[in-house]
Amino acid sequence: MFESVAWSAFVLGILSAVSLPLGAATTRFWRPDDRATAILMAFGGGALLAALTIDLVGSALERGHFNSLALGAVAGGILFVLLNRVVNDYGGFLRKASTTIYHLRRKEHQRIRRIVGRIGHTELFRDLSKRDYKALAPSVHSLDVPQGSAVYQAGDPAEAVYIVASGEVELYDSRSPAQSCERLGRDQVFGLHSWLTGAPASTSAVAASDLSLWTIPRAALDALILNVPELTQRVHRLLRSPQTLAYLVQRQGLEHEEAQAWLDRAAQRLLASGRIPPVLTVRRNRAAFGDRLSQIRRFRLLHGLPPEEQEQLRDHLIYRLHRRGETFFHQGRPADRVYFIERGRVSLVDPRASHLDPLVLKEDDAFGGLALVTGSRHSMTAVAMEDTAVWELRRKDLDELLYRAPGFTQGVGTFVRDGEARDYLIQRQHFDPDKATRWCRDALQSLESRQPLPSASARTRDSSHNAGAPMAIFLGITLDGIPESLVIGASTIHSSASISLIVGLFLANYPEALSSSVGMGRQGISFGRILGMWTLLMLITGLGAAIGSQFFMDAGPHAFALIEGLAAGAMLTMIAETMLPEAYIKGGSVVGLSTLFGFLIAIFSKTLEPPASDAAHGFGPNPRDARLEAVAQYQGPWKRPDGGQKDGADLQHVNHLRRLPENDIYPLHVGFRESEVRLSRP
Repeated sequence: MFESVAWSAFVLGILSAVSLPLGAATTRFWRPDDRATAILMAFGGGALLAALTIDLVGSALERGHFNSLALGAVAGGILFVLLNRVVNDYGGFLRKASTTIYHLRRKEHQRIRRIVGRIGHTELFRDLSKRDYKALAPSVHSLDVPQGSAVYQAGDPAEAVYIVASGEVELYDSRSPAQSCERLGRDQVFGLHSWLTGAPASTSAVAASDLSLWTIPRAALDALILNVPELTQRVHRLLRSPQTLAYLVQRQGLEHEEAQAWLDRAAQRLLASGRIPPVLTVRRNRAAFGDRLSQIRRFRLLHGLPPEEQEQLRDHLIYRLHRRGETFFHQGRPADRVYFIERGRVSLVDPRASHLDPLVLKEDDAFGGLALVTGSRHSMTAVAMEDTAVWELRRKDLDELLYRAPGFTQGVGTFVRDGEARDYLIQRQHFDPDKATRWCRDALQSLESRQPLPSASARTRDSSHNAGAPMAIFLGITLDGIPESLVIGASTIHSSASISLIVGLFLANYPEALSSSVGMGRQGISFGRILGMWTLLMLITGLGAAIGSQFFMDAGPHAFALIEGLAAGAMLTMIAETMLPEAYIKGGSVVGLSTLFGFLIAIFSKTLEPPASDAAHGFGPNPRDARLEAVAQYQGPWKRPDGGQKDGADLQHVNHLRRLPENDIYPLHVGFRESEVRLSRP
């Protein structure tokens, strides 16, 4: 009998979970859009809700075991939440859009708490009220900079104040760029005087190690000054300090009298209106670039722009002079800007191929553009062969143009669709074809939604950084499947698992695997590995159901209700935390009706089950005879009360029945059949 119950539970577990590898296999030839995925997921969630309600919660309530059921449900829900959080922290959140969004939102709340604590360590913001900190915190952004990459370059606009969260940054004076003038570590601030005066950055900031920063945008600081009088007074004192005067004279090249006159005007304006006028502006040389735009080579994305978009482009350019021998960028560094040569010459060198002649560029040539658009690392090193004047377009300004300039966005889309971006990633960045194709697909989706283009170098770095993510993802989807195993195992202890339960689990598993497989593929996990994960989870579900049916075989009525509650609570929590939120994120209002239809389908499948016998409900003419008749279905020798012998149930089971209290319910399982006998004393 034990073997029969375990085998039945295993088969039912496999039947309910076979839709997992089926959903993963579907992604090989069909990748549904978000709306279709939402409909399937909501439908499955509704079916599963109905099945759990009828087959677990309803049956326990019918037997009068609400307290045990409720205790188990709460314990199951709490256990799932805690384990889910642990798995998500190690990368398992990547398995679904809903877990990803929840994880990122939780991290955002933690980030704001850290910001509030960190800003208070800086002199400018020390002892501000907690309300002021919280008002500023949502505007503060985190920025991770790999070792050797620039945070900003000398001459860039003053757009933020930076606080070092971890790592070290080196500041290089524009007058002697080869020598570091200052090295800063944790909790130290830089960019403050550039923000205060509105002058272009006088130093270049380069990450001396892998660097994490908090960036406080200029707009957020300006707004805080307007609303916090105490901060206004501190900024006023900073304007009047000798350090600010020395900064303008030594770093920005102003004469002493000129600098002092500006400081006087700025202090008066600050007290009168809460605003500080910039002392200097960024050089852009707009008019000259407009005359040459149609002649630009090696970056055809700018060709054919309408006049208004050309004007937007000119407003974002930075005009700069690079001295002979100065390096624009090194091979292997992340691309953060594209360069357009006005005059001079630039040599592009591949240090790994020193036998090849360098490529020499001249006026009207562009360089660094393909690496910038794809978010890649530079495949060459660029050096000025003579004094060279260039216009520069930064990555953040490129993203701004993609958002505001439809013509430019269309040109980038053509560049991606025509295969130029894919060829570049394969040939110059050594991407494998599948990875390059995924980047192109994601880039087109970003363009359609007016979002920044994905970064190829960041994707490679994240793939290396999250090398354990596939295992965490697998643990996450296994965690989602554990309640299912408990549900099936519990149902086969009590009776044969109902059709509605198996149908509900099957319908819920298919869209879950379909949606998660698409997301896992976008994380760079191969199709074979994804299919293997879901197939293994199917087998684990079957084995878990079989083990559960044996482990809880001798559980009493209240313990059995507790087990049902544990399984139902974990499964219901999983539906509420992952399935339905993801469906709503992707499908919106379509989720309601889809959930309803799934709910009704599961209820309809319940009507297909054969009705329970009278003896199963305790309505037989002689409860004692019904009890003995049910016991006789077991295999093995046992003695009747009259002393006769019969091949049937083991004597242990008969004695166990006799010891149970009157009017209690004892469930018996034989294969897929059920007998529920209400006991009475002879």
